[in-house]
Amino acid sequence: MYNLNDISVVIPTYNRAEDIKKTIDSFKKVILRLNEVLIIDQSKNDEVERLIKSMKDGKIKYFHIDVPSLTKARNFGIKNLSKKSSIVVFLDDDVTLDKDYFNEVLKIFNKFPDALGVGGYYLPPEKKKTNLVETALRRLFLIEHLELNNARVLSSYGNTYPSRLTKTIKSQWIPGFNMAFKIGTFDEFSFDENLSGYALAEDFDFSYRIYKKHPGALFISPDAKLVHRASIVERHPTEKASYMNQTHHFYLNFKNFNSSLREKLTFFWVIFGISLLRTIQFLSTLKTADKLKLKYYFKSLAYSLFNLNRIRKGYF
Repeated sequence: MYNLNDISVVIPTYNRAEDIKKTIDSFKKVILRLNEVLIIDQSKNDEVERLIKSMKDGKIKYFHIDVPSLTKARNFGIKNLSKKSSIVVFLDDDVTLDKDYFNEVLKIFNKFPDALGVGGYYLPPEKKKTNLVETALRRLFLIEHLELNNARVLSSYGNTYPSRLTKTIKSQWIPGFNMAFKIGTFDEFSFDENLSGYALAEDFDFSYRIYKKHPGALFISPDAKLVHRASIVERHPTEKASYMNQTHHFYLNFKNFNSSLREKLTFFWVIFGISLLRTIQFLSTLKTADKLKLKYYFKSLAYSLFNLNRIRKGYF
């Protein structure tokens, strides 16, 4: 049976001293009972380092790496875990954990011996506001949307996340702001370092690869509760984010969804659907901000279509 002392926590962070303090404070009372907490700092300043040193907690270990990359930071964390680690919990630096979060994660691993990965559950309030037409289009074109008690993978651009979670479910992917894995998982899998920066969709890629090889081994628990505060610090500006969104999803399609004619046709079906949805969204508001988003979307789409071979190889 797993207990709290079997858990190592890995938190990558980048120029977010205030955010990571809130995150650590949310589980401060159980840190002494955990195996360790690794802070993988990629900041350009020393604010996070000074914060961690001021805590004077031997269970919290500080590391700094020079390249700002979420996937590199997570892989670095895995390589620097203590030998006592049995379960690794990856947290974003902007989450607030419920007081029973770790115990609820452990319950799943202890109840299901074949479990390799467990995620907690959080649905942001703004996600609950659904437009029926948009939801219908998202379902039709296999674009991400909400479903009751479901976390499925539909395409390289599309997955579902529970609109409500009334029970523990087996899932096909786990969102990266909180995900726990047995240490043995990393004998087979690692995070894809081609997905750089804050690495959009790296969680989708990592967990879905596990699901494909080990169906039924991933879970999401409604009782492992937390809040993802979604900090705006160090987010990419709109144009850069648009290019990252597009190139990463093209890359993931080549990597995970390109083995059959049906999957190839699905990819273009999804792109058509997203293009239609984006255009409808702009026409319904005619806002300057939405016009810019649409412009950047089509520019990044054109770039991706003209650079398929580079993207296929992981050069963005």
